[in-house]
Amino acid sequence: MNTPSNKGHFVAEIQAANSKVQGIFLVEEKNILETKNGAPYAALVLSDKTGKVSARIWEDGKSWFDLFEKGDFIFIKGEGAEFRGAVQVRILEVARIDADTVDIRDFMPYTAFSIDDMWKELMRYKREIKDPELRSIIHAIFDDHTIGHLFRRAPAAKKMHHACIGGLLEHTLSVVRLARFMLKNYPWLKRDLLIAGAILHDIGKIEEFSFDRPPIEYTDKGRLLGHVVIGANIIERFSSLVHPKGTTETVRLLTHMVLSHHGQREFGSPVLPMTEEALVLHLMDDLDAKLNFMQGLKDQGPTSQYKWTDYQALLGRYFFLPGMDQAARLEDGPDESAMMEGEDPIQSPMLRSQKDLWK
Repeated sequence: MNTPSNKGHFVAEIQAANSKVQGIFLVEEKNILETKNGAPYAALVLSDKTGKVSARIWEDGKSWFDLFEKGDFIFIKGEGAEFRGAVQVRILEVARIDADTVDIRDFMPYTAFSIDDMWKELMRYKREIKDPELRSIIHAIFDDHTIGHLFRRAPAAKKMHHACIGGLLEHTLSVVRLARFMLKNYPWLKRDLLIAGAILHDIGKIEEFSFDRPPIEYTDKGRLLGHVVIGANIIERFSSLVHPKGTTETVRLLTHMVLSHHGQREFGSPVLPMTEEALVLHLMDDLDAKLNFMQGLKDQGPTSQYKWTDYQALLGRYFFLPGMDQAARLEDGPDESAMMEGEDPIQSPMLRSQKDLWK
């Protein structure tokens, strides 16, 4: 069977019975089952970045089944079929696809912003750190090629917030920009410590998640230690390299910010925030995560009206939110934090991307 070089249909486009389906999909589940008459058939769950769909190979299901494994990419030709009120795919032809030929962006959620622009902005803020100890540690960490590569691509979560390729960078940059605003409003806070903590607070997520191919999943290390402990270990490791004489108070304060940024022990922090900078970091991190989560709820309701969401068990409430169409109509004023710095807010890559997103 000839296979195409492009994706073809997406899951979200498979909506009608008897509709033609042709495209590349990820095999999330595969099983051999039997009909009531005892005939074997292949039962699959296929996915891409738009969702999941059940699929069946009825004819010669066992022979087709052995051509691919769970986690493989396959090209299929088939048709939509209704089953118990839902559409599934009846596969007529199937071929395994080499993963190296697949555009992974078709199968994993990606940040809506430019990774290159966000990285340049974050590195600019990194260079503003003046404290020699903090500066040497943070430069050593990000000068590491592996860390830099992973940090640009890592998600910030599996599901809750910024759960996409580039999500960690997007979230981190947002928290750093909040920190710069907070420093203008509360000038007694230790500037370099707060900025360094904002940049490094979630760095452990580069090892907490696997994200080379879908789905985003926890690593063994991520499940056993968690990104809070992993992040503290990264800081300790690079601190010992650049300052071999031992841990200083500055490094302890930075490490404390990473260990306490979830705010409560039941939320994964070994210790509570015990400094002003640690408390501010926790609040900024929590604010950005929750607002991003709520932005995702808006995506689910692209209407021109405010409406109630489904009950959000994780946060214990319903939300009354505008749909994306309504939100796009709301005109925001100029970015005050950028204006305080004497910058043209439109020149910030993050803001420029946000404005483009709402067009």
